[in-house]
Amino acid sequence: MISFLPSRSGAKVDARRLFIETFRRQIALLESGKARVRIPETRRLFERLPGMQYHFKPELFIQLGGETDFAFPDQKFTLGPGEICVMPKGVPHGEAVRSGARAFENVVVCFYNETVSVHVAHESPPGHPIVDDIHFFTTDLFHELVEYLNRAGELRLRDKAACATAIKGLLLAELSLLLGLAEEQDAARYSETERVFRCQWLIRNNLQDPDLSVEMLAAELRCSASHLSKLFHRETGERIVECLTRLRLTNAIDAVRQTALSVKEIAGACGFNDPNYFTRVFRKATGRSPVQYRADLHHVASHLEREPKVVFYDREEHDFGLRPEVMAKAVVKVTR
Repeated sequence: MISFLPSRSGAKVDARRLFIETFRRQIALLESGKARVRIPETRRLFERLPGMQYHFKPELFIQLGGETDFAFPDQKFTLGPGEICVMPKGVPHGEAVRSGARAFENVVVCFYNETVSVHVAHESPPGHPIVDDIHFFTTDLFHELVEYLNRAGELRLRDKAACATAIKGLLLAELSLLLGLAEEQDAARYSETERVFRCQWLIRNNLQDPDLSVEMLAAELRCSASHLSKLFHRETGERIVECLTRLRLTNAIDAVRQTALSVKEIAGACGFNDPNYFTRVFRKATGRSPVQYRADLHHVASHLEREPKVVFYDREEHDFGLRPEVMAKAVVKVTR
């Protein structure tokens, strides 16, 4: 299970202060034109590849110390200290980390279930990043924060020089909003509400695991399964099992809409062991099988493409001064 360590006892690092300083520093670098931003190519989206993972929303990595070696289906790059990586949604990637002049450390921003999570990671075991401290933020600008990174990823596919200013503007907006969230963070931490946020974070990062269960989540959060179930339902109005199914279906629908992956591949990537069971659940939720759902989308898209681009009256054939009842009979000419 992808997990995190509770805030280390006696740790000298104040994570909240670290987030604030990191966001301020990156804003200054962007404003001065000295920031280095890496955005991988968006190829083979939502494919489940050995040693790689992907997410259904973008992520933001800010390297503080050491290096992170990112591997993608068609490229590799190393993120060094002070550099930013925008990870577009659906991009398969693997991570290996190492220390340099400083020990490995990075700050990562993720988005899930209307909640922004920001965590600091260190190296443990060797070569692997693990979350040491994580903060959760709720904001009515959640969707804007997601969309800024989505747009930055899309602009990566266009002319780099022409879009550099646009990407810079999007990241300035992103980091400025994140800085505001970090500065306004409630000092109260690790309450029962915080436990629910952590549970949601664990669900998000392990959704593809078909064995994920309430018992596994409770063990990671150091409480009983019954207590976690009651707490989660009280705070969210939803049971954990219902949440798992809903999120897996949401991701599956997204994959059916945006990729050409097979039903079996989508089922596995979204945490369903049995493609037949996945199809039944999908049909119950949408009224259609995944295959029919995709076919209907293609039908609608092709139908719209056949619609005329312009509809107008030919002034040579129709007098716009005619009475309304005559105008109603006028023949409309269509251009494509």
